Amino acid sequence: MKYDLNHELEQAKDEIEEAQELPEAIRMRLNSTYQILENNPPVQKKRRLTGLLMGVVASVLLIIGSGFISPVMAEALKNIPIIGSIFLNGGDEGLKTASRQGMTMDIDQSVTHDGTTMSVSELMYDGSRISMVLTRTTRDGKNESFGQLGSKASQQGEVNGIRFYADGEELGNFGYSISRVGDGAPNSDIVTLSPEGLPDEFALEVVIRDISVSEPFIFNIPVKNSAADRTVLKSDKLKVHDNIHMDISSFTITPATMQMIVSITGKPGQDLKEFIQSVPSQYKVDEFINIEYEVINEKGEIAKSIGAMGSGSGSTLKFTYMYEPFPTKPKSITIRPYVQNSGDKIYIPELEFHLLVEE
Repeated sequence: MKYDLNHELEQAKDEIEEAQELPEAIRMRLNSTYQILENNPPVQKKRRLTGLLMGVVASVLLIIGSGFISPVMAEALKNIPIIGSIFLNGGDEGLKTASRQGMTMDIDQSVTHDGTTMSVSELMYDGSRISMVLTRTTRDGKNESFGQLGSKASQQGEVNGIRFYADGEELGNFGYSISRVGDGAPNSDIVTLSPEGLPDEFALEVVIRDISVSEPFIFNIPVKNSAADRTVLKSDKLKVHDNIHMDISSFTITPATMQMIVSITGKPGQDLKEFIQSVPSQYKVDEFINIEYEVINEKGEIAKSIGAMGSGSGSTLKFTYMYEPFPTKPKSITIRPYVQNSGDKIYIPELEFHLLVEE
């Protein structure tokens, strides 16, 4: 994500000026900071922004925590770069919505080993996915994010990863994704996983292994489902085509995430190896079923994908897909499967599903 710093400063200044209850001392310090930054070239602005605002940030955070300002003022301050939520400034549209609706948790946990500090600052759990902000800071000042370090580790054949435990049980069957936040927080990543079957409240243990540090970084975080509005749909019948038996096990809608779980099997009695061998080659990549899906609302809008994972067990392939929510809750959902052929989408109408969303 790339910031237009001038635009951000002007927007933040306007928000502060509109908030009459901000103490005069803080207002004066902010105005002084803006004036200094406006008189510096763009490159110097970026270099000086963090240092100049640190004192202001500390003061503002104390005031936010004291409860002396209104919720409207607190929300305005959250939108200011550096002060604000990383979810709000650098997350996908679902995380931005979650932040605006108060669905996120401020964690503020840090662990330091050998001059390297890992911090978890924000977390969102809506029953469909867990997303958290992970920040890595090093004594040498290089401050590579965990995602950057992981890319180097894989290139060198080394292990660098994260394990998750819910109430002491490892979530071993669920992969996770890491996305860079961008210029606003270059040493931060948003880590996301989409486990099934978790309760609304549980203790999450996060164990992070950094290839540059001998000891693991361990976080213990109490987690609670923050989605008050949660709709779960599923297909009412199986779709069959070219020996592919497809079912939408669940389609879950929250303000932050749309999650779809697809189950695929072959003929009754077929194991996975036999089933995959029997499927026509246009549905496979490297001998694995590779069907993708468009998720469309009644307005014809196509949801943006934010992650997917698949696994096989016994005779069933199970795929979990996550999408950004639509701007408004849909009245219906169309799931349109397709395969890629030389860059073109070849749709499979025989496996298309249409789900109505109850009001």
